[in-house]
Amino acid sequence: MKETLLQVDGMSCPSCIRHIDSALGQLAGVEKVEVKLREGTVLVRHDASSAPLPALVDALRDAGYESRPHAA
Repeated sequence: MKETLLQVDGMSCPSCIRHIDSALGQLAGVEKVEVKLREGTVLVRHDASSAPLPALVDALRDAGYESRPHAA
């Protein structure tokens, strides 16, 4: 399992948290989704072979959110 931290644009309310959790949680290989609204980040614990980074970004885009790997 891998943990990927994403910066997500456009999150503004608790409804966004549920929407993002649902969009990522339905992907095969995603074990855990932790949305931090205040920081604008999402931590995803996933199997990188069945849920690679592009699949995570695409799922968020389909849900209406632009995202990218979080720069440390």
